[in-house]
Amino acid sequence: MAVFFLLTPMFRLVLRLLLPQWQRRRYLLLYPLLWFSLTGGLVLADAELPDNFAELSDDVQSVILEFMFFPEQANQVWGNDLAVSGVRSLVKYLDDFHTQVRIDFDVGTIHIESRGSHTPLQALRHAIEATLLTPADPAAVDLLTAADFGLTGTPFLAGKVQDQEGKSVEFPWRARRYAEYLVAHQLQHTGSRYWVSIPMVRQFRQVSAQQYGELVHQAANRYGIPAALILAIIETESSFNPFAVSPVGAYGLMQVMSGTAGQDVYDKIYQRSGRPGRDVLFRPEQNIDIGTAYLSILRDRYLRGIQDAQKQLYCMIASYNGGAGNLLKTFHRDRQKAIARINAMSANQVYRTILSSHPSQESRNYLKKVSAAQQRYGGGT
Repeated sequence: MAVFFLLTPMFRLVLRLLLPQWQRRRYLLLYPLLWFSLTGGLVLADAELPDNFAELSDDVQSVILEFMFFPEQANQVWGNDLAVSGVRSLVKYLDDFHTQVRIDFDVGTIHIESRGSHTPLQALRHAIEATLLTPADPAAVDLLTAADFGLTGTPFLAGKVQDQEGKSVEFPWRARRYAEYLVAHQLQHTGSRYWVSIPMVRQFRQVSAQQYGELVHQAANRYGIPAALILAIIETESSFNPFAVSPVGAYGLMQVMSGTAGQDVYDKIYQRSGRPGRDVLFRPEQNIDIGTAYLSILRDRYLRGIQDAQKQLYCMIASYNGGAGNLLKTFHRDRQKAIARINAMSANQVYRTILSSHPSQESRNYLKKVSAAQQRYGGGT
């Protein structure tokens, strides 16, 4: 049956939102996902879910929800500057979509801008305060509407931002005072645009590593995986962004895919049916546990037979990104012969073979990045 898409203004808006991300990396992956999943004659209308919505995969449901519930008003205010959260960025709207908060976890900057508001300075002060107090629990933050942040619990930016006195911003009174200072001394504006930029501390990644350190060490001890490796994967996957979401449906700190790694962990480690949903993977403690458990599956099942720990480590890293099948095919089409060839090589030869012969350039670069980060967090095996 042919698939008919009703290109409503909202659907066109989402295409404009997502296409820049797709064109940079993986747009060819998401188009087939939508095409093959919406084969029931689906017609998308404003504010209406498809009849078979409950039967669609979590990834497709997420895509549909994210474009259906961004109102046209957001597009009218921001136009080409309308943005959505990504793997290494958090984007949140406030003040009826007239205020945009963008946190870049790669470079460590926070940009807060008010556009077209009747009370721009008041809106900026409120947004700054709310951003600085954003809770560490992603479940308390609604990214799809202009509702306020949930201001409960320890802020996830605690220790990553210092005020004008060089003090960490962790309490409402300090956040309020810093917001007033920024609007008074750091405000920039052009026409109806008013904004401030807030730098994170230089060592914001190390602060993040400490923030999740206890959860990482618990998972490391539970599954026998080096804590330094877990931290290196978190840094490489999401830059410690607990709100990370990719266009292909990977979520959270370790960018776990629900239908692959997540389902594998549920089946082989947790010994339960199903797979983790988006809400589960947004919780740092569960994301880290599931991601680490999957590393143990790679080591104990898919890469079983590799004798040297360092060689096994390199293979696990590449497999976490590109799959164990592609890793083994780098050495031989036959699994047993691939394992034998790996065992016959030195660890350095295995590393260099992956860098030179792995079918995915992304996986080659991934091995280099994770290995380098792991050394910073405490070494190899």
